[in-house]
This record gives sequence, C-alpha cells and structure tokens, in this order.
Amino acid sequence: ANFKDLFEDYEFEGGVRIPTSFNGSEYFLIFNDKKKRLDKTFAVYRKNERITEPSSTFVPQKKENNIILGQFGVKYPLDIFRSLRGTVTLRRDRTTKLATELSSLRQPTLSEQRAGIKLEYVFDNTLDVALNLKNGTRYKVYAEMVKRFDLSLEDNISLNLNNGYMGILGLDARHYQRILKHSVLAARLAAATSFGTEQILYYMGGVSNWLFPAQDNDVPVPPGIDFAYQTLATNLRGFNINIRNGNSYVLSNLELRIPIFRYISSRLTSPFFRNFQLAGFFDVGTAWAGKDPFSIDNPLNTSVIPNSDAVSVRVNFFRDPLVAGYGLGVRSMLFGYFVRVDYAWGIETRRVLDPKLFIALGMDF
Repeated sequence: ANFKDLFEDYEFEGGVRIPTSFNGSEYFLIFNDKKKRLDKTFAVYRKNERITEPSSTFVPQKKENNIILGQFGVKYPLDIFRSLRGTVTLRRDRTTKLATELSSLRQPTLSEQRAGIKLEYVFDNTLDVALNLKNGTRYKVYAEMVKRFDLSLEDNISLNLNNGYMGILGLDARHYQRILKHSVLAARLAAATSFGTEQILYYMGGVSNWLFPAQDNDVPVPPGIDFAYQTLATNLRGFNINIRNGNSYVLSNLELRIPIFRYISSRLTSPFFRNFQLAGFFDVGTAWAGKDPFSIDNPLNTSVIPNSDAVSVRVNFFRDPLVAGYGLGVRSMLFGYFVRVDYAWGIETRRVLDPKLFIALGMDF
C-alpha cells in the first residue's frame, strides 16, 4: 500500500508478506521526500524465516534466519533525462539454531554485518504508451562496494573491521522501439561482475517473479569462492534456475509485444482485453566464474569424482557456456494482477530442449 500528499512531494509505501507455510514474515517501509531537487529515500526491510534441514539423527535440525536492512538514498537530476544516484546500506544477517536437541543448544548464533555504498548514472527518456508498452531508451551504469564489520554493543562498545569486502560493477540498458502503430520491440542488455574476498553468486535461468520456480542441480557452484550473497539473473526462458552460475554474467533479451485487441477496437473497457498482449521472445546469456567463460578450467566443464580416500578423478568435458531460449507468450490483467505466461524452448550446447511453461506476475523489463 502507498499514499502521498496532493502535490506528490512526500510518499509512503509499505508492504507485508506471510508465506502460506507460516514459517516466517517479511515487510518493508519506504519514505520518499521529493519536495526539492535532491530527492531523498529512507527504507527499512525485515525478513524472518524458519528452515528445517535434514539430519543424521531422528530429530531434524531447525534454524531461523533473520535479515534487517536499512537504506538511505539520494537522487540528483542533471536534467529531465539524466540523474546521479547514491545509496548507503546497512545490513545484518543472523542465523540461530533452534532448540531441537541438546547439541543444538551449544550451537552459537552466527551474525554478519555489512555496510555498502552504491553509485549510479541513469538515463531515461522512456514514455509509457500503455501498460507494459514503452517508447524510448533507458540505461544505468553502477558501481558498488560492500564491507564487512563487527559492531558489538555488549559490555564495552567495540567495532572491528573484518577482512571481507566485495566490489560490484554492472550495466542495464533497454530500448523500446514502436512498430506497427501499437506494437513495441523491446531489447535489453544486462551484465554484472563481482570481485573481492566476498562475491555475489548469480543464478541464471527462469523468469522474474516466477510463481512455480524450479531449480537445476546439475550445474555445480564454483568452488573456492566465498559467496556472501546470491541473486537471480533473469529472464532466460526455456530453463530452470541455475542453468548457469558464477560471479559474472551477461544477458540479452529481445521481445516483440503486440496488443492485438487494440488493432480491433479503440474502445475497450475490459482490463483483460485492453491489456492483452502476444509476445515473441529470444533470450541469450551466460554466467561464469573467473575471467573467461570459455576456459577449460571453468567449473561448468569440470567434475571431480571421488574414487577413494586417497584418489579422486577429475573429468573435463565440454558445455557451451552460452545458453539461449525462444518462444511465445501472452500477457494481461487478471484479477487485478498483470500475469505473464510464456512457453519456451531452451538451446544448450546446440541442442533444443523440451519446452517449458512459465507463469509469473509483474510486467516485463
């Protein structure tokens, strides 16, 4: 929910989510101050989740993950299209072993604290033609630095700057070209890389806000890297999540959106027919660890098979790091939600895979 004053100088937005399993909660609150040229944003986010893990004993292991995040952001417009943005973030991640047996009482509570700063240059001259249909170009280039620290308020106040740090560089560019009066050809290029003693693990595959997500466990996570966070690099339709992974990724999307009923009548009152769109799409991208996705030492092409306590076998085989997907989809408003349905074929190592159905909420890029 959100509300704002008459002149839209001040805006409050908040939300809460409770999973159907009732194993946690999630909520946020955002305040935007847009009265002067320098826009300011204050945000607070909290998530609590209880997880049950398999155990070697008859009693399953349970833990509780807690995330508290605070942000302060500023946005300075250079002109009507360009702006500079900065965001400061404080985050605490805490994991607590719940009391299921005597040994779990001896497990310490793990707490990690990090501070980050992010700088962005944004260009945006897009215009909304209709829902999910734009004209124009927008892109952002960003850099971020995250540093671990340990602040203790027990007994004497102490601050310890740990060795862990993480750097992130990224780009997200999109262009929307109007064709055939009402239709739009949308193109996107996104890329990011993380570096440092801590990094981000990018999972490629699937779509944003996927209602029934599925994970691919055949692709191993790169060993020897301390991944502090993990996130999705979407959309790559035709595959489950984790068809590729790594600390770097490049992704491109091409999508043609056709509001077919707008060609038939301009007096549509039903939200379903007024916003109904056919979409044809092509996605291609890759994610990798290290400098070169085509390296023979890439974890994607290496598998270690333990043969005994003293001997293990390392097998190198070839997988094309590039994966692609193509297909057709429909979009429209349904019960107040913008719903996307895609039917896609994936292409991996020059082989077309069986098609997959994707159902998701929210608008496209």
